[in-house]
Amino acid sequence: MADNQEKPQAQDKKEEKPKAPTTLESAVDESWHAIKSSANNIVGAGAIAGATALFGLDGLVTAASFPIGARISSKLAGKEFSSSKFRDEAIAGALFTPPLWYGVEAVKQAPKALGLDGLVANILGTSIPISPFVVGGLALGVLTPALTALYYPLQYVIQNKTFKGIGKDFKENYWKGLKRALPLTTLTSTAIGATFALPYLAPYLFPALAVGSVLYRMLLSKEGKVEYKRLLYPSTYLPNVLNPFYLMSGAASVGGKLYRGVTKAAYDIGSAIRSVVGGLFKAAPSPAATTAPTPAPAH
Repeated sequence: MADNQEKPQAQDKKEEKPKAPTTLESAVDESWHAIKSSANNIVGAGAIAGATALFGLDGLVTAASFPIGARISSKLAGKEFSSSKFRDEAIAGALFTPPLWYGVEAVKQAPKALGLDGLVANILGTSIPISPFVVGGLALGVLTPALTALYYPLQYVIQNKTFKGIGKDFKENYWKGLKRALPLTTLTSTAIGATFALPYLAPYLFPALAVGSVLYRMLLSKEGKVEYKRLLYPSTYLPNVLNPFYLMSGAASVGGKLYRGVTKAAYDIGSAIRSVVGGLFKAAPSPAATTAPTPAPAH
């Protein structure tokens, strides 16, 4: 009886090993990576320069605080801070600067707009103007929630290059981030109120807010679990281009790769030449052996 069931035939397929890139391919890949990194750095630096041109030192420190805070957060989480991340964070910082700057100015003008700039409160027999408390309260209760509500959508769109999923991301992170940053935003709001009460402190406001913005960016980060011991590592703060140890090791690594690549290429070329020349000699027909004519016998 014939068996109708066909037995599956085992097919032993050897996995093809990926071909190692040639020296030329490696050089092209590294060159293209360098071009992209340079372009990203130029765009990021241009965004910070634009904020500086519009808002002066305030724009510089605020826009630069985002990539600085993002770099520290990435390093604390054990992740690399790439040039594309620098570009995105610099753009986000530059776009975040106008709302922060105009928002601070708006809350400082609020007492006058509301007719509260001349009111004082009698506390323990001392007349204290209430305007600084109004400014600080508005900064904490109105400006901070508004800026945080702007921060997450702005970062999401810049990092993901799409609006899809923006609502879900906002719901998952807004309240958690707002509560996590509350101690910091309380201090920054107090600083805004203090500069309103003491105008001679005003020049120090935005440098203080710049430090606050770095910490703010770190607190709102979604990098995941962090290792705080990395705060003691210079590489957490120092970019690779300014790290002499990285540059020395990198130069040695690049030099070693280049030397190995060149010697391997030279060896491959020499082997190919020997193979071709040897094949030509091997393929050439050997000359036919000529037999000397036998002399005729003498009679």
